[in-house]
Amino acid sequence: MELFARLENIEYHIKALKSKCEVLETKNGQLTLENQQLKNRLENNTKELLNFQETNKISNLAHSASLATDTSEFKKQIDQLIQEIDQCLTIVKQ
Repeated sequence: MELFARLENIEYHIKALKSKCEVLETKNGQLTLENQQLKNRLENNTKELLNFQETNKISNLAHSASLATDTSEFKKQIDQLIQEIDQCLTIVKQ
């Protein structure tokens, strides 16, 4: 009779472990989905930030161009901006 009681005890613990495993698998699936959503949001926010930075640089460049009397300095600023845009495009392509 003692063997039967031990087997029932083992069966009880196995069922409890199976139940905990199912709960953890469900939670893992939810967290994986949430993680992917957050990664997508981060990527979108990063792209948006880059766009804002570029817009700000262009705005500042336009403002400085209206104030600048030296066209060579203006051309240097445009060249620098083009190089930065190329670098950003390279990063986005990755």
